[in-house]
Amino acid sequence: MNKYIKTLTFLTLCFALGLLHSGCSSYLDADTPSVVTDDFYETKDGQQKLIVDLYTKFRNVFNTGELQYYGTDLYMAITESETERMFNGYDQTFNSTAPVVSGYWNNLYKIVQESNILLARCTPEIAGTDYASMNARGTFFRALAYYYLVETFGPVPFYTEEQREVLYEVSRTPEETIYSYLIEDLERVRGVLAFGNGTAGEVNDAAVTFLLGKLYLTRAYKPFGNVTDFTKAAALFDSIREQGDYRLLSSYASVYDESNQHNSEVIWAIQYGSDRNFQGGGNPQQALFGFNVVALEPAMFTRVQSDYSAMNRGYWIIPSVHEYFTDSELDTRYDATFKRHFYINNPSHADYGSLGIYFPRWDDQSGEDEGAVYYYPYRNGDDYNWYPQSTALPVLSAAIDRMPIIRKFQDTKMDWGAAGTREDVIFRLSDAYLLAAEAYLGAGQVAQATERVNTLRERAAIDQAAFEDHLKVSTVDLDYLLDERARELLGEHDRWFDLKRTGKLIERAKAKNIFVQKYDNINENHLLRPIPQDEINKTNGLEQNQGY
Repeated sequence: MNKYIKTLTFLTLCFALGLLHSGCSSYLDADTPSVVTDDFYETKDGQQKLIVDLYTKFRNVFNTGELQYYGTDLYMAITESETERMFNGYDQTFNSTAPVVSGYWNNLYKIVQESNILLARCTPEIAGTDYASMNARGTFFRALAYYYLVETFGPVPFYTEEQREVLYEVSRTPEETIYSYLIEDLERVRGVLAFGNGTAGEVNDAAVTFLLGKLYLTRAYKPFGNVTDFTKAAALFDSIREQGDYRLLSSYASVYDESNQHNSEVIWAIQYGSDRNFQGGGNPQQALFGFNVVALEPAMFTRVQSDYSAMNRGYWIIPSVHEYFTDSELDTRYDATFKRHFYINNPSHADYGSLGIYFPRWDDQSGEDEGAVYYYPYRNGDDYNWYPQSTALPVLSAAIDRMPIIRKFQDTKMDWGAAGTREDVIFRLSDAYLLAAEAYLGAGQVAQATERVNTLRERAAIDQAAFEDHLKVSTVDLDYLLDERARELLGEHDRWFDLKRTGKLIERAKAKNIFVQKYDNINENHLLRPIPQDEINKTNGLEQNQGY
């Protein structure tokens, strides 16, 4: 594969090894020196600290919401800034100077470079009995970084060796070549690490298996996919369940209970914790999808983190997302996902402790207000009543800037406005069920796909009768699977990548995304993001993606 290793980009693949804060788990609790020499990474201690830095760099990968959430059928921006118009609406200003793509590219290539350093320098003589596990983790990190590089930017410069010089000539390696290499690489290290749910946040063989399955599944849709890719992906995702180390919890709500982190459904999660020495900027998930009730109703509400009401705005979900929950009273995922009751917590208010704001389920047309001071149904006539009022978006012209908030990621153990402490789950078992269903569907095995979906829907049902009479489905197709992913995994990562993988991005964004409809500019070019302009300016041979 060395013949594909051409050169490095000027900015991103310099020998940059500044180590960041570690996570909260004990295996990440390493003292990071402020200044190190190159020789330090010739030692086992240095290589272990390099692994720590690789874990932390993935925090930024999954905190880049503009590339994870925007421009899909589920989420929308809270303003119409330049970046939000580009990534959420695909407007005509979309260009390669957007800082978000530069930072994303840089971080992923730093992960590639550090992984290559680890893989080049870690030897049996240096690492001893830990050699195989350190090599396997370095392989995993590099493969995951390249997955996001290729799916975001298409053919990219591909390096599998440590680079010690700043080079100015680059070439883009075909996606087919990169996918073949990554799959072979992960197949090589599969089975090396312990499989089960051991130390919180540590990459294990289940995580390797999950990523390998995702690579097979993604490649299966591409023109260069192999005929067995869907079948192999299905087998890999099923093997995570069959191994016995991971199992579905009895209730959906318990999966997201903040006191039940690192549970039997968590395959790999990025760690934060409450120790400020190790949490970095913290996990932002707890404040992404809601509204600041204190700012809007200061007489009734004050900042009490345990109430999980006051929050800074991050993103909103598109109002029609509520309608994915077609049986909201019978599907426990709806109430586990959304907080709809807000009790007055300002001690100076005459009705302290009473229900201040109440949002009924979206399909509840009873008019029952439960005695709340303010009662906000889902619709106001033909308009959405929840979410922000905006003259720029007439479809929301009657809205009231208030909405149910996503409660799945609530973090009551932090100070209000401080860094989030909860783990950020990247791979979970319910996702493996849904990806297995997708793979079976791609292989033409619809019954097997339907069975895996029904397993999750049975767990979600309020009781067995509700499942048998209402939630159980007789068959599924690709759109149904994407709907089910929204119900099961709302607020989690990779929606843009899921829609791109399945060929549904343009169709579903046009149908659901208010901003996409407004700008009416999304096209095939937007299936790739623009190569950062500063990279093109500083190198030769790195041509821009079409349309930018």
